[in-house]
Amino acid sequence: MDILLIEDHDFQRQVLATQLAHLIDPNQDQIYCAANGIDALAAVTRYQPQLLFCDLNMPQMDGISFLGHLAEQQFTGAIIITSALNAEVLISVNKMCQNYGLNLLGILSKPTHIEQLQQLLTVAANHLQLCDTTMPLPQVLTEQDIIDAFNANYLTPYYQPIVNLKTGEWVASEALIRFIHPAYGIVPASCFIQHLTQIGKDSHLALLIINHIIDHQAIFEGRRVAVNISAKTLVERSFINNVLALHYQYPHLHHWVYFELTESDLFESAGKALEAAARLGMHGFSLSIDDFGTGYSSLKQLDILPFKSLKLDISFVQAMPTNYTAKVIIETCLLLAHRLNLTSIAEGVEDITLWLKLQKMDCELAQGYFISPPLPFSQIPIWHAQWQQRNQQLLNNSSLEDIAARRQPL
Repeated sequence: MDILLIEDHDFQRQVLATQLAHLIDPNQDQIYCAANGIDALAAVTRYQPQLLFCDLNMPQMDGISFLGHLAEQQFTGAIIITSALNAEVLISVNKMCQNYGLNLLGILSKPTHIEQLQQLLTVAANHLQLCDTTMPLPQVLTEQDIIDAFNANYLTPYYQPIVNLKTGEWVASEALIRFIHPAYGIVPASCFIQHLTQIGKDSHLALLIINHIIDHQAIFEGRRVAVNISAKTLVERSFINNVLALHYQYPHLHHWVYFELTESDLFESAGKALEAAARLGMHGFSLSIDDFGTGYSSLKQLDILPFKSLKLDISFVQAMPTNYTAKVIIETCLLLAHRLNLTSIAEGVEDITLWLKLQKMDCELAQGYFISPPLPFSQIPIWHAQWQQRNQQLLNNSSLEDIAARRQPL
């Protein structure tokens, strides 16, 4: 792959370039360098890199402005931020990239460590394998494009495993939709999710995922899969009716599926939300609150709806090693989950440091690229076999280097 390294400090740029040179394949990979955002924009145009390492605090054009320009150009490559800035800034940049639809894979803290760099390169390789496109994506996807995607089965669920932090046992998965176009490749979620909402296809998408889970139940072996739904979908009576009709046809469906509700979604009617939750609960389905702590109504929603699990937001989880405030927020959320008898799930577990921290904090479950990226269903058995080997090392307290070395791309 072609890699662009953007760093204004000569020595740090040389160190990172040297580390990368030891990890890449010189016959297939190429490293380019830029000292600021202006030079980097020119280099992006000239070299079309697939992976960027981007510093933030740079002269002439800083890295944050550079990322904004990348978003305007609809850059589809992978991005890794390299920075020594405080965690509050990094959290803001992370959220900015999410809203812009940029493919931010992770943050490499300074001074850089080759083990963490190796992990992020593996993540980038997996990402690029999925995003190998043959044609540029149109500027704007139309309503008809989305409808055609449904009809042509271009919308495909991928699954990210969720494991027990104490035992390493694979206990569940989260379904994440991928728009895989035969000509354009992977279409970024930012290009189609909003369209789905605008044309009222949210519930259709959820039902598509549920049916996919039913069709491939042998892969999951009875483990539950989280299906993301909006507040609007939850209170849609026809959606609940369709779910219960499937449950009548497949009586074990409530053991196979549970619903994650984004915490920032607001209910127009608490009564309708309670009606929907009660109907689902009567048949054994459970609700989880997603991205907990990022909205304005967290505690109110916990009081209104009968949630069974609470997912810790990725921005707080990943900021813990360098941000005391984020660590306290996670501790508080875990205490709340324990007191309310809710299962706690940490998302965004990218490395063994976060894994060990969350273990000590008595978080129950985890998902993230340290465990596995989202996968097509066919790759889950391969991942599971590899994970069982790595997990045995975790249980045996093997060295961090050995565990990192056993992390193989799927």
